[in-house]
Amino acid sequence: MEIISHRANLIGSDKRRENTAEACEECLNLGFGLELDVRNYLNGLYAKHDPVISEDEQSWLQVVSVVSNYPLLPIAINIKETGYEQALVNSIFDLCKENIFLFDLELVVGIQKYESLLSTYKALDLTTEVAVRVSDHNETIERAVESHNRVIWLDEFDSFWASQGTIQELKKASKKIYAVAPDLHKHSLDISMSRCKEFALWNVDGICTDYPIMLKNILEEVN
Repeated sequence: MEIISHRANLIGSDKRRENTAEACEECLNLGFGLELDVRNYLNGLYAKHDPVISEDEQSWLQVVSVVSNYPLLPIAINIKETGYEQALVNSIFDLCKENIFLFDLELVVGIQKYESLLSTYKALDLTTEVAVRVSDHNETIERAVESHNRVIWLDEFDSFWASQGTIQELKKASKKIYAVAPDLHKHSLDISMSRCKEFALWNVDGICTDYPIMLKNILEEVN
């Protein structure tokens, strides 16, 4: 199972280091995938979760340069806004696309406009993989199963709603499933790691967490 480092965090949220090229390289060297945020500012791309207000922020292209050296590790690119689709596709065009996917289009434009934004990305580059969300915020399993998208981003905002049956249904539809660890929604570490162990037993393909080192150690003990 793949472990994805949320914003390139290793031992919890660290606003000073998250999404930086240095932190990304450290995570990748340890064998963890990455969840990264990308935004546009003054026609340039930046790796940042919050809106960009300065050109001094982490350059997206610098992060891509680091990622390019690790083609076998998963890279989840969190789309934070619209209007820079061509620039983003161009920035990752030469990367190995097999383990790279975009996600959170639903949170940016809503479910009703998701297909339109998806079509925009696919028109720019058919090899660009875009995930479909499944969550307790009206992002249904049925919608995900019917989607042509291969990758699922499974989220639990308000409750631990997913079950082993949920995973089996998505797997039956040949989906690759990445689950969000509860620590990203402010749950305690004990609760988060316990839930992650359930996800692992249910054979999700990957888990995104702020604590990849801890999760790796716990899963090694379980196995």
